[in-house]
Amino acid sequence: MDIFISLISIVLGLVLLTFGGNVLVDGAVSIAKKFGISEAIIGLTIVAIGTSMPELIVSVLASIWGNPEIAIGNVLGSNIANIFFILGLSACIAPIALSRTTRFFDLPVLIIVTLLFLVLVSDVLLDGGSMNVIGRIDGMILMAVALAYILYSVKHNNFVPDESEVVENIASPWKATLWIFSGIAVLFIGWKILVDGAVDIAKLFGLSEAIIGLTIVAIGTSMPELATSIIAARRGNADIAVWNVVGSNVMNILVILGISSFIAPLPFADSSYVDLMVWLLGPIVLLLLSLVWTRNSIWKKDWTILMAIYFIYLAYLVSLEMM
Repeated sequence: MDIFISLISIVLGLVLLTFGGNVLVDGAVSIAKKFGISEAIIGLTIVAIGTSMPELIVSVLASIWGNPEIAIGNVLGSNIANIFFILGLSACIAPIALSRTTRFFDLPVLIIVTLLFLVLVSDVLLDGGSMNVIGRIDGMILMAVALAYILYSVKHNNFVPDESEVVENIASPWKATLWIFSGIAVLFIGWKILVDGAVDIAKLFGLSEAIIGLTIVAIGTSMPELATSIIAARRGNADIAVWNVVGSNVMNILVILGISSFIAPLPFADSSYVDLMVWLLGPIVLLLLSLVWTRNSIWKKDWTILMAIYFIYLAYLVSLEMM
């Protein structure tokens, strides 16, 4: 009976995620077209922040409740899942074109931001500290960089809409805004139901808390991004699909870890450097795929590369637990 209820929870969670993702994308596209804002900016700001709410809630609550190490682990696992798992599945459904701005600005920024995080967290190596930690000053630096990134992106990525183009079926600003907030709320509810059901099943099969956290919770907190990116890819809104993932990863680093570390310093375990290197590998692989092998797009054939890297990483995590 317990497993039946858990399976129902998973199915219901998936349904809510699909519905919430549809509503969120509809509202975001309507706002973009109504005010002449690029879909990329909408993906970076409203969609990326909205779909990052699970990571924000988990990380902030972990800091408040005295488990700050969970905050970094949650963001690391979620960002790795975003790049390899979510974009991999999205590319499997439809080719994802990477704009020039994404290739030459946003992905390099993600790499630079990751390197910045690496510098801030390496207190033992760089400052001779007793332990590696993201402190409150580090958090303020991360949030300041987040603000600068958003302002620069908004300034340089707007477009002037073609006045000769007749745009139909565009919701009013109030209705579109309602769709956006409703979509975010439904995504959060669907995420919570899905993860609870998955964790219950994992426990029934005797999986350890560590494995559950590294796999189910990490993927679970990325489910809103997954639902939104897949729906955007299927509808041809490639900018929202890509910027949702890239924007979420940037926001996870700068905003979520910035806020969490401001609440309580975040210790960084030496073993997490491997996760950080895999995280850094993500945007580098995307750049190689788009610039060298696949002519500025992530094609269906590329999903195998992204997914293979992700499952190799998961296998590594499981092997550590079994040692």
